[in-house]
Amino acid sequence: MTSEAGHQLLEFLAELRATAGWTVEVTDQIGALSRWRLSGSTWQAVVTVEPRRWLGLEFEARDPVTGKRATYDIDTDLYDLSRDDQREFAEEIERDIVEFLDGLRRGAVLRGNDGTKFVLVFPLDGSYVRVVQGRGMTRASAHADLAAARKGGDYVPLE
Repeated sequence: MTSEAGHQLLEFLAELRATAGWTVEVTDQIGALSRWRLSGSTWQAVVTVEPRRWLGLEFEARDPVTGKRATYDIDTDLYDLSRDDQREFAEEIERDIVEFLDGLRRGAVLRGNDGTKFVLVFPLDGSYVRVVQGRGMTRASAHADLAAARKGGDYVPLE
């Protein structure tokens, strides 16, 4: 097993490429950097893996009826992944990205509406995340149970 960040994520992306019912393709491969594009009928994502520098997921979903969008990102921010003291943080981010994508594959990432707001709800790291796209900013909040995260309307899995 390699100690570089992103190894498990790359293995998971390769598995998704072979088994998921959506588009999973490598769009860039430059040295150690690889960028993957994933998409379903109402969402798209870009996953970037650069083992010694950065791991990231940029996710966007849209409501097929209203066209409203919500975004959610998971990444290692400006942390220096080449430093040993950042290893645990990088592993945590890698686990979160894999968990999010696995939830998407299993139908656990839900979309719905709360009044006029488009909302995403999904499990992540022992809680449920509720993402609401506002006028200019996205708000994400964690909830202990699914019912609290799903307040405001009916929810269905993202397609």
